[in-house]
Amino acid sequence: MYLDFNINSEDEEQWLEGLESSDDELEMKEAVRIQDPISSLGLASPLTAEIGTSLKNALNILQQKKQNCLLIVNNGVLAGILTERDLLLKVTGKGFDLDVVTVDEFMTENPEYLSSEDPLAYALNKMHIGGFRHVPILNDDRQPIGLISISNIISTIADYFSREIINLPPLDRLVDSDKREGG
Repeated sequence: MYLDFNINSEDEEQWLEGLESSDDELEMKEAVRIQDPISSLGLASPLTAEIGTSLKNALNILQQKKQNCLLIVNNGVLAGILTERDLLLKVTGKGFDLDVVTVDEFMTENPEYLSSEDPLAYALNKMHIGGFRHVPILNDDRQPIGLISISNIISTIADYFSREIINLPPLDRLVDSDKREGG
């Protein structure tokens, strides 16, 4: 097996030049700790839709914002959560008229939630034990103020360890591209 590690790409040279910097320019970020509050991640406001919203409108919201989760509210209070997993398992291929069916027919009712001052460890624990990828963040009035996902946590870790991640070798150098993968 022969793997060619010679790279002659102009794009790769530009990419490598962008990585080169003097040690004076390096900025050490403060590590994220598992006991830090969820608010330390600076989460954006979540996408919401009111109970009774047609599934077609909900899908349009998700597609326009390029998101995979929608919090369903009833007069501003969390009533449920609609995720891509709900759509895949409950809607896809079933022949529903998306203009007629509503989000409350497919959402997960009364989802588990956290407050913005709960530690990141709580969010990770809920995701791990419950098997979900999103946890709504609510204020004291049960109104959604955020949504934490596993990708938020991974992105934060990746930001802190960016140099280590950037310096990983490309996958095409690890795999023999002349051989078929899979079955």
